[in-house]
Parts: sequence; structure tokens; C-alpha cells
Amino acid sequence: MDQHNDRADTLHHTHIEWQPTYELGIEAIDAQHRYFANLINLLSDELRKTDHRDYQDSLLNELVAYARFHFISEENLMFRSGYPQLDEHRQHHRELIDRLSARIANLSLHHSENAADAVIDFLAEWFINHTVIEDKKFSVWSKDRAASVDMPHAT
Repeated sequence: MDQHNDRADTLHHTHIEWQPTYELGIEAIDAQHRYFANLINLLSDELRKTDHRDYQDSLLNELVAYARFHFISEENLMFRSGYPQLDEHRQHHRELIDRLSARIANLSLHHSENAADAVIDFLAEWFINHTVIEDKKFSVWSKDRAASVDMPHAT
């Protein structure tokens, strides 16, 4: 057997299928979430296909850079909207980046299938849980606020 097939057989495959529950109804954030899910899927596929460390590191760097961009973009939108849970949400983002960085450091040290699986599993779990729970809180708050602003007032 060649190395490519051995590697693909040992790493389990995690793939995020886009679900309507991931939609927040905020076009810019939804588009970023779709792109982020695609990056996670690409990383999962590529870690299965190759053990070229420089390429893996480059993909991981791209993913972390995009996560940071997305978080800043999301936090700026929350700030402009006056979201009262911004500080808590920002802290959540910092913790996610810290936890991801620890897993990536472990992968960089060991380059094992288990370390790669840990990164991918963390990313998939993070994406789904953070989007469906934490980001959804902002979406609901934003929609409730818009509805209350749009309500006609009796005179």
C-alpha cells in the first residue's frame, strides 16, 4: 500500500454539511460561516491526503487567520449594534482561538493522526456549537431589537 492510502485510511473523516440551523439571517456573517465551514472541510480532506508539513501548516495558518478575521468582523457588527453580550462573546472567541492554538501546537510537535483528528474534531464541534448557540443569541437579539424598533406606536 502506498503512503497516501494508508494515511487516508487511518484518519477519520469529518465533514460539515451546511444546515439551515447554521443560518443567522445576517448575510455577511452567514457568508463568512459558509466559507469557514468550507475551510474546515478542506483541512479535513487535505490532512487525510498528505503528510507534507509545510502545506499542512499553511492550511492551518489560513484557517486561524480567517477565524481571527471573522471574529473581528462579527465583534465589530455586535459593537455597532450595541449588543449587550459583546464582552462575553469576545471572551468566547479568545478562548476558542487559545484552545485551537494549543491543538495546532500539539499537531506541530507530533504530526500524528490523533493530533490531526483532535484539531479537526475541535474545529467541527466549535463551528457547530458556537454558531448554533452563541452566534444565534446575537441573531435573536438583533431580530428582536429590529422588531421592537419597527413596531408602530399608538398615539
